[in-house]
Amino acid sequence: MKKIPQRQYFGTDGIRGRAGESLTPELALRSGYGFGCLVAPPARRYNAKTQPVVLLGRDPRLSSPMLASAISSGLMLAGCDVVDMGIVPTPVVALMTPRYKAAGGVMITASHNPVPDNGLKFFGPDGYKLSEAQESAIEAAINSAGRISVAGQQLYGLHAWHDPQDDYLAWLRRSLKYKAGGRALNIVLDCAHGAASELAPLAFREAGHSVHSICAVPDGEKINVKCGATHLERVAREVRHTGADLGLAFDGDGDRVLAVDGQGRAVSGDVIIALFALNIPRYKKQGRAVMTQMTNLGVEEALAARGVQMLRTEVGDIQVMAGLRENGLELGGEQSGHIIMRDLAPGGDGILAGLRLAQILRGSKQSLAELAAQFPQYPQKLTNLKVADKTAWQRDKALQKKIAAVRKSYPQVRFYLRPSGTEQLIRVLTESKERGTCDQANAEICALLV
Repeated sequence: MKKIPQRQYFGTDGIRGRAGESLTPELALRSGYGFGCLVAPPARRYNAKTQPVVLLGRDPRLSSPMLASAISSGLMLAGCDVVDMGIVPTPVVALMTPRYKAAGGVMITASHNPVPDNGLKFFGPDGYKLSEAQESAIEAAINSAGRISVAGQQLYGLHAWHDPQDDYLAWLRRSLKYKAGGRALNIVLDCAHGAASELAPLAFREAGHSVHSICAVPDGEKINVKCGATHLERVAREVRHTGADLGLAFDGDGDRVLAVDGQGRAVSGDVIIALFALNIPRYKKQGRAVMTQMTNLGVEEALAARGVQMLRTEVGDIQVMAGLRENGLELGGEQSGHIIMRDLAPGGDGILAGLRLAQILRGSKQSLAELAAQFPQYPQKLTNLKVADKTAWQRDKALQKKIAAVRKSYPQVRFYLRPSGTEQLIRVLTESKERGTCDQANAEICALLV
């Protein structure tokens, strides 16, 4: 097997960095050119009759228009037509790429990351994220010396606008088969001032729910700031204040969703996936779901007791998707709220997952709190350590021995350490039946790493 070279720009979810610093317009332009060359074979490029199309979406960050202009230029230089869909959730780009028969899709977003960051997510013609080999091909174009151009080029790509809102809402209706009747839910939606701010309230109202939206104005200065899936306190407070049945919080680009019950208590992605595995006939029949090393052991044990096997992968929705495809399964996701229903969509979709959770509640005589109580969870401690080099500890043999010694001294604790794929952090997870033991083990490991 051909070895994939070490990637310089791509992390676990596309290219991400501080906009204008590590993620510059030049890098975006070169990325667009490399992607355009990758998805559009030479026979299709520079031919007015078969001009390949690439869809482009973005979240409302202040730097997104700048990067959109740059990556559009690179794509058009590669001979691709660009169809700009404006501010849309990431799942819309992924979903519409094959439905519009596009050659590929690009989303400009840093997802849940802070306001100054931004990123580039790439999708193939099938709507799936790229392989490591394809990402390496783009990096080769990024690192090509000098000016990027094609000798003898006769035709550049064009730029057009298209709003996919109606097509996406129609797809949701068909996919979830909305039915009249049943109890309508009172739902609070926290849209994180992000890409789902307009579409999410529309979709839930179309499904018959009473919707109270917060942080639902796209705002590049407020995206993810003390709101959304990374800050559930706000939606929890609003649910308690309004007496809602359910609260849902999206991240900045709308591919993740987390929930709170009627009492304002958090319901993780682990529990949402578990509820899908037990309550949706298609997934229950398969009897298996793909989740990650972050997934709570209590959820895994509760599923096993009910006849559902959980398969673990490394963290990242790309890893989950690979596990699903490898095992011929359709349901999986992450504790953080990436929830994949592969029979419906080529990746995580926060709006789709939130609507499906609402459908389960609508058809149940139990509240979300009662349904979630089936999955008692062990104490976990997750610490994010900001470091200068997030992989140095993996190369330090002496440090590895010290880490191994701590692990050995806590046989009752599950440890999981990894460098973040999107930020300059080391993530340290410990899990145990005893809160004190869990926290102590976490502190000892962290003390070695800082």
